[in-house]
Amino acid sequence: MAISSIQSLTTTWRKCLPAALLLGAFAVVSQPLQAVALDQIAVVVNSDVILASEVQQRMQMLRASKAGKGLAGADLTRAAVDELVTERLQAQYAKENGITVDDATVDRAMESIARQNRMDLRSFQAALQKEGISMTALREQTRRKITADLLRKQLGGGKITVSDREIDDLIASQSQKITAGERYRLQHILITAPNGATIEQVNAARNKAEDLRKRVANGEDFSSVAKQFSDNNAANNGGDLGWQAADALPSSFVRALSLMQVGDISAVVRDQNGFHVLKLLEREGGKRAIAAESRVRHILISTQKYPPAEAKQKIDAIYQQLQTGADFGQLAKANSDDPGSAARGGDLGWAKAGQMVAPFEQAMNAQALNTVSQPFQTQFGWHILEVLERKQADQSADQLREKATSYLGGRKEEEQYKAWLQGLRNGAYIDYRMQGAAPHLQLK
Repeated sequence: MAISSIQSLTTTWRKCLPAALLLGAFAVVSQPLQAVALDQIAVVVNSDVILASEVQQRMQMLRASKAGKGLAGADLTRAAVDELVTERLQAQYAKENGITVDDATVDRAMESIARQNRMDLRSFQAALQKEGISMTALREQTRRKITADLLRKQLGGGKITVSDREIDDLIASQSQKITAGERYRLQHILITAPNGATIEQVNAARNKAEDLRKRVANGEDFSSVAKQFSDNNAANNGGDLGWQAADALPSSFVRALSLMQVGDISAVVRDQNGFHVLKLLEREGGKRAIAAESRVRHILISTQKYPPAEAKQKIDAIYQQLQTGADFGQLAKANSDDPGSAARGGDLGWAKAGQMVAPFEQAMNAQALNTVSQPFQTQFGWHILEVLERKQADQSADQLREKATSYLGGRKEEEQYKAWLQGLRNGAYIDYRMQGAAPHLQLK
């Protein structure tokens, strides 16, 4: 692969490097460094020093990367020093806490980068040399970034939580984009509480709307409730608003609809007209994620509870009983080692792709409806399953919530990590000796 410039190479790397390596991990570039007769100390970081030549090299790296775009003069110097100080502090903490990255891990990372550039390691090294980039320096930069990623994961340690309210708020804030091009067939109940209503009137309207929502959510006919209680013109039609385009609906409706699936009833929605309850009857248009789901039940004989040979004998005996007409649900209640599903006759409910472990999902997908599988094994033990139903389901809302959870979790983890880094800096001895190297009291 011909690489015409340092910029093209760094762009390629940024596409290929793992997340841990995407913080400007580019080593010595081809521009000659300013000659330094006697290398000077730029910064002292606890017991380590950062040399002026290192700062100059990092400035060159930043110029060659997107991270350094638009930086010059003192800003570029401070950015380079900031990266180097952060790396030193992370490396010191990692060493003190026994966190190391061995050569084999770095080797795998370098091989991965080379492969994604469609080269073997030898060709990749030759391409680097043509650009004046040191393979040794890139390896050490890669090692530092992997170390930083290990620190980030260790410090996160499963402590990050994201609430349903946070997820709902994020989705609602993006509802106009999420619902672009969609149309809905809706039913609607309105309890008026217009602007100017007294506090008592507003509270009475809210309580009435909440009570009506509970009634329809518990199974009472929406049309009948709307005809009897709704204050809008559609009441006579059972609250049916017909088909409505997302961009023609009030923003409060769109925020609620972005979180709903067909058949759902919204929470009570407030706007300038009062309190609304929506039911989504049909949806079309937009980008939907449609995927197969299976309703399945199973019997598990645990290999944690029984020795392997005994577990296999038990599942085979149960299979023989099923072949002679025994009731699946009763056998599951009496024998299954999955207590949650056993109480329901083995019913696991609706399962979507990726929800079950691979051997179970493969057996589930291959099994004909309403037939009993032969015994098969997973890491939990021996199973027999039966697929009761299959359907094509709209998983857009679930996928949206998963993406929102991942985004919010990542953002919280980043904020937590930055706060930890700032604490690390606050407790460190840092002596900035190079002119213009000291930061403006901010953590990058």
